[in-house]
Amino acid sequence: MNIQKSLDTVIRYRWIIIAIFILTIVVSFFVLRNLPKDYKSEAKLSTGLLDPSRQLAPDRASYTGPDIIIKLNQQFSTIMDIMRMPKNISLLSYRLILHDLKDEKSTFKPWSAELKALTDAQRQESIAQFEDRLNKKQVLTPLDNGKIKLYQLVTSMGYDEKSLNKKLDINHEQNSDFISVAYTSNNTLLSVFVVNTLSRDFINNYSLEQILNKNTAIVVLDSLLKKKEAVMNERIKQLKDYKIRNGVLNLDKQSQIVYQQITDNENKRNQALIDRQAAQAALKSVNDKLASRTSDKYLGAEVIEDNRAIINLKNKVQAAEDNYLRNGYKPADKKTVDSLQVLLSSRLVQSNDQYVSDPLIAKQSLVQRRISLGIEVERATAGINDIDKELAKLNAKFTGMVPFDAGVSDYERNADVATKEYLEILARYNQTSLDKNVSLRLQLVQEGIPTLPESSKKLIYMALSAIASFAICFCTIFLISVLDHSVNNGAELKSELNAKLIGELDFIRAGNDNIAQIWSGQQPESEYAVFRNQLRALRFELDNQLFDHNEKVLGLTGFGASGSQSFTVLNLAYAFAQLNKKVLLIGNQEVVSALQKLKVPVNQSLKAVLQAADIAENKPFTFVSNDLNGQSLLEIKDREGLSSIFTAIKDRFDLIIVALDSLEDDVDNREWMSFIGLYAAIFVAGSALHDKQKKALATLNGDENFAGWIVTSVKQK
Repeated sequence: MNIQKSLDTVIRYRWIIIAIFILTIVVSFFVLRNLPKDYKSEAKLSTGLLDPSRQLAPDRASYTGPDIIIKLNQQFSTIMDIMRMPKNISLLSYRLILHDLKDEKSTFKPWSAELKALTDAQRQESIAQFEDRLNKKQVLTPLDNGKIKLYQLVTSMGYDEKSLNKKLDINHEQNSDFISVAYTSNNTLLSVFVVNTLSRDFINNYSLEQILNKNTAIVVLDSLLKKKEAVMNERIKQLKDYKIRNGVLNLDKQSQIVYQQITDNENKRNQALIDRQAAQAALKSVNDKLASRTSDKYLGAEVIEDNRAIINLKNKVQAAEDNYLRNGYKPADKKTVDSLQVLLSSRLVQSNDQYVSDPLIAKQSLVQRRISLGIEVERATAGINDIDKELAKLNAKFTGMVPFDAGVSDYERNADVATKEYLEILARYNQTSLDKNVSLRLQLVQEGIPTLPESSKKLIYMALSAIASFAICFCTIFLISVLDHSVNNGAELKSELNAKLIGELDFIRAGNDNIAQIWSGQQPESEYAVFRNQLRALRFELDNQLFDHNEKVLGLTGFGASGSQSFTVLNLAYAFAQLNKKVLLIGNQEVVSALQKLKVPVNQSLKAVLQAADIAENKPFTFVSNDLNGQSLLEIKDREGLSSIFTAIKDRFDLIIVALDSLEDDVDNREWMSFIGLYAAIFVAGSALHDKQKKALATLNGDENFAGWIVTSVKQK
């Protein structure tokens, strides 16, 4: 999709878009100038859902955080949905139609044709039927078109549910306890009547329904409460009878006491075992010490050796003293006695230093300890036996409680379930009874009042209509341009085919297509001057290529409208003739009328030339018709003969222009191409190019004899 092309198309038709835009504004002004004024009235209902002063026992205690917001939004939505229900809107419809039927002078709207067609008797009968349906609170439906077409009467006045809901706005203001009821109409009194009547009727009906629902719930809960109470009492009586029958006072307490006693005795037994093991270990240690005679020095194991040494020394001292007395107190004997006395004293001092305490005392202490430990072991053993007997009694007692405990637990569980069910129903009964008196009470805190007309929306409607018309025009033209595959100038052709462009010619209107007048130069500032300059530039490009290829024959084929192609071919022939060249144009009968204006004879044919006829030269150029009466070149003459004839023609003329068939039908062009050294293609601007045609035309770019494209009939912006 070429966006630039689409935008160019929109710009080209900009004045049409602007005209439609202005026309839409003007038409909208005249249509909307008599638009009736709108009056809006609003009433506010207080729900009490967000007013703590009106909530004696809120039912949202169990909700926290986001749950409260969700719960409140659900309640507000429910109230607003109920207000829009057909049963409530039908009551409003009845009151509106009754108001208008009872007094034609004070009606909110002029009577419709259906109301005017009613006789007085029919009007009274319709009033009676509407009042009866109002009292019975019946919903109005399309089926209520009997003898008196009630639904049709209401609809004709615009009081039906669909019509009222279009202008009725019921919403909840954010973070507010109020529900707003607003109605917009062409009569301020009608708006006031609608919001106030709808609000009062809804409050009365909603409150009545709430009370009826609570009474129904209370009756059901009361019946259920009595049943649950009887079940609870029966379960409690069964538990009491079971305890009396089995002599159980408080089994839980008793079992706890016995279990605690078992635990205490087990702790005592464990402690006694520990004490006995400790006493036995201590007793074994004492016995080992008493039985040892070598390792425990403090028990006197080395005293005997020391005592023997001291006794020997004393005996030696006694013997020395006796010898000293017998020998008459000799000094030598005296020294012997003194020496032995010194050894004895030294031995005694050493013995005293080595044994601080008496070994007999330590041994006596160990003996007493062994006796006391033995007594402790016997006492601990006796205590353990007593504890084992007590544990056996307690375990037997505890085991005997298990069957009773299972039975009591079963009865208690049943009694607890029955009690919980009873208390739950009782709580719901009390809550419902309380809600009946203090629950949600809607209040009309602000009645609707007459107001000034709403600000006019004429300008908004005009702006919207103008914008819509502008958008539709713009989108339509844009869409058409997107779907348009036409190529309108050389730049677009070059983009589509990646083609070589050698020239571009503007569009010349049908009344101005006189070739002689174009080249007369009498109107230098007109479109002729531009067109003439474009032809000169194209002539220069083609002349250069003919010179470079050393060719005198130029073939011109094309794509698009044949009339525009022929006009371009004639202009090129005329342009080359202005260079004082002898130009031969071989073309078809489509250029006859234009040639007659140039006074160029059109009676010469190529078939006659191929049959040896001579070509008469004319000014400004010579024309030969390529009509072969349905035959091809090679059918008339063989290739050698054709070559010799075209060679002779080349010798007589400076340039031969051959108008070939269109590229869309190029069967005959193939024979002509074998005698043409250079050819160009004329593309008529505005012609549509599809994908298949693009592929076919793009192949020309690879032909070395192809000079390029000439785009003609280009409409400049």
